[in-house]
Amino acid sequence: MENKKLKKILDAFLVPVLAILSGLVLMAVLIAITGKPVLESYGILFSKAFGCEKIGNCAIITTLERATPIILTGLAAVVAFRSGMFCIGQEGQYLMAAVVAGYLGYAIHLPNGVHQIVILLACMAAGAAYGYIPGFLKVKLGVNELLATIILNTVATLFIEYMVQFPMRGDKSTTAHSPTIDATAQLPTFLPGAKWGVGFIIAVLAVIVIFIYLWKTKAGYEQRMAGQSKFFALYGGVSSDKAALRAMLISGALAGLAGAIEVMGVHRRIMTGFSTGLGFDGLTAAILGQTHPFGVFIVSILFAGLKLGAQLGLQLKLGIPRELGGTIIGFIILFIAARKFYENNIDRVSSWFKKPKKLKAKREEN
Repeated sequence: MENKKLKKILDAFLVPVLAILSGLVLMAVLIAITGKPVLESYGILFSKAFGCEKIGNCAIITTLERATPIILTGLAAVVAFRSGMFCIGQEGQYLMAAVVAGYLGYAIHLPNGVHQIVILLACMAAGAAYGYIPGFLKVKLGVNELLATIILNTVATLFIEYMVQFPMRGDKSTTAHSPTIDATAQLPTFLPGAKWGVGFIIAVLAVIVIFIYLWKTKAGYEQRMAGQSKFFALYGGVSSDKAALRAMLISGALAGLAGAIEVMGVHRRIMTGFSTGLGFDGLTAAILGQTHPFGVFIVSILFAGLKLGAQLGLQLKLGIPRELGGTIIGFIILFIAARKFYENNIDRVSSWFKKPKKLKAKREEN
């Protein structure tokens, strides 16, 4: 029993680590093809992603700011996956909440402190409501949640473009955008000139809360059990349908929180092209993070750093296309999908260490 538990822990830790290392090795090959120095490229990549020259020019601060929405959308995916719902609707829920945040930020005027809380709660409600739709369609009508969320993502993208082009348009400038939200609606930042602030603290708290909920509460246990085996859950008196609907509400609320933080803490408005794929980045972080809150937290920071380093380091310093960062992330996902290959080799290597012990035990018996 202990050996099985140890093997499960090793696989959960080593598989993503080996997948990331494989991606970095492949990245070295692609850099070499461009004719650029590999070691120098790696140094620039990581210094521009996680370095800190001085307080006013600290790359790690920007990385943490960009990782914030990925953490929250990743947690949203974790909650859905753990209940057995393959939901990829985080992007749509994130966008719907962003519209709510953008509108309430300038349409209503409340005292500082109250205004932010009202918007955060409203955005969580909007995300939860939009997340409930595919859950309801799945449970009540048998509609595949994957197809439902793909369609709802498209609807949300078109809806936010319509809102920013017409009813919420702030002026007649070339790029359509909504009015800037009130100062009372903006989330405080930790450093002047930086956008890293209270939103990151909210994301960290969300990681802790979701971990406690899924692994330390009865409702979380029911949800995980329903996701692993519906028949076993039903035998234990747990309604998998209720667990799925509850999961979709929580998942949507987390994605909605990400949309609120992006508007209130980063952009201060919504604009054309607001959809930047952060929901899908969160989905990737959930998969690579082994659908665990702490895994999502670590992977989200890594992903944000890779993208930032590819943009500010590889592209600006060496002239290597920044799309390389996204390409490597895509290959890392493929390596994760080939987890059986890594698991088999981990077992093979661990068996090598066991053989000397077995031979020693046989000698002692003789």
